[in-house]
Amino acid sequence: MMITRLARSFVNNRLIAILTIALSYFAKFVLYRFEVGLDKGLHPWQIIGAYVLLAGASMVLACIGMRRNRLWAVLSLMVVMDLWMIANSLYFYSNFSLLDWQVMLVAGNLRGFEDSILAYVRWWLLVLPLVTAATATFLIRFRKELAEEETNSRPFAMIVCTGVVVYLAGLGLGHMGTYLASKDPAEPWYFNETKRAYTQRHSPAGHLVWVVYEGMKERVLHLKAIIPLTDKEQRLLQRAMTDAVTPATPKGHLVYLLVESWESWTLQAQDLDGVEVCEQINRYMRDHNLLVCTEVYSQQKYGRSGDGQLITQTGMLPLSSGVTCMKYGDNVYPNLAHFYPNSVVLNPYPGVWNQHTTTYSYGFQRLRETERMRRRKGTDSLMIDWTIEELRQAEEPTCVLALTISMHAPFTDVRPTLRFGDEYSSIEANYLQTVHYMDRHVGRFLAWADTAAVMRDATIVITADHNHFERAQGKGLCPLLIQSPTIDRPIYIPQAYQMDLFPTVLHAIGQHNYAWHGFGVDWLGADHHRNFTEEQAYALSDKMVRTNYFRSSVIDSIR
Repeated sequence: MMITRLARSFVNNRLIAILTIALSYFAKFVLYRFEVGLDKGLHPWQIIGAYVLLAGASMVLACIGMRRNRLWAVLSLMVVMDLWMIANSLYFYSNFSLLDWQVMLVAGNLRGFEDSILAYVRWWLLVLPLVTAATATFLIRFRKELAEEETNSRPFAMIVCTGVVVYLAGLGLGHMGTYLASKDPAEPWYFNETKRAYTQRHSPAGHLVWVVYEGMKERVLHLKAIIPLTDKEQRLLQRAMTDAVTPATPKGHLVYLLVESWESWTLQAQDLDGVEVCEQINRYMRDHNLLVCTEVYSQQKYGRSGDGQLITQTGMLPLSSGVTCMKYGDNVYPNLAHFYPNSVVLNPYPGVWNQHTTTYSYGFQRLRETERMRRRKGTDSLMIDWTIEELRQAEEPTCVLALTISMHAPFTDVRPTLRFGDEYSSIEANYLQTVHYMDRHVGRFLAWADTAAVMRDATIVITADHNHFERAQGKGLCPLLIQSPTIDRPIYIPQAYQMDLFPTVLHAIGQHNYAWHGFGVDWLGADHHRNFTEEQAYALSDKMVRTNYFRSSVIDSIR
């Protein structure tokens, strides 16, 4: 009799409703994890831990709102989780990363990338709201019985406690799997490493909590960083600065081609017919005296294209948390462009990455962009046409920053012209098609520059804004090519940081005595000793950006 009463106290409509909601959450979490591919490259114990953890999280979430029979709270939370998983899935498909606080902050400025995201709307995304609708129908059908049923805290408390214990057990198994994986590492994955360790072991709900935590941390970092540089930091910073020197106007143009997501391994890639993916650029490298580095370590954070301009054009580094071009785009920055009487940014996608502000804060006089949004197909051709046109019309030394976009994920906007075998995944094959398209048009510019009289004393820089694939197995590194009158022999640099580009280009255009020469190494100079570690450079740059270090009197000494 006692056992019967105990069973009745636990087995009731509310318990059935909670278990139904938990099963709904678990099914959707598993589908989401499978579809996004969070298990790829994980150790088996990491995978087991992840699914045990999902079960615990589902049980805890199912109890929210059911203690007092608040169906509106239950359904609202389910809708929020559905939207969160759908948004993460779409963003992952188009950018190979999950949402974070920085992405959410700049979501309103991503106009122009809608086609990249909508290209990956898939039927399975409808399953999430359909499961929610089915669960909602069930709960509404029994809402009267639930309302009339006497509230009993014991089963509710038991489920919550069990869910927490299961969650912690899954977390422990995941950490054990991580330890075992470190002893026998699996094949690296392209997913952003800083998020991967967390999101692979946690539920979508845990990921959402983590994003909120990121936001809180950003506020703390912001408050901490606005404190002026200490005396020790000021002394360390002097390694990157010299006495003010009046700059001389360069003799020739500076053409800076900043190529979207370009990686060095594509220089050696060929299709099944032996056609080089970078045929034109490789030919140019063989026939000219260039400074070449095929292992440039991108120092982008969060894969933000706008901060690629920050590094290459101002010698600064991105924030420790946040997107610099969005948060501090109107600061005063040292830059390459202000040496030139004429300077222009060529942008194929209007309205993105705060370009209307950073164009001028990075020293450029003009911004030229398309009048309306257009698909990325054909934009590299347009950028080369504009670049040649600007240089032909220039009556004095001009700095041109041309931004390409056709190689942006998901790599579906370029018509295939090469054939690839099984040695490349479908993503890599599509990526190589876009690289080949870029190479054809960059090669067209280089062929024109070889014979154009206006390019006789010009400096040409070709590099990437950032990598696309994870840094492993020969991928994740960017190329750098510099042609300049100051380079009279082939120069090969085995490895470099992205922060080295600014001082090296300064030297190439005859401005190596510029008061601000950045945190990197001038590879055209005689001294290749590093004055800063990467960690020091990031920390100093973060504080300098947040305090607008180069404003007012400070900027007068470097301009």
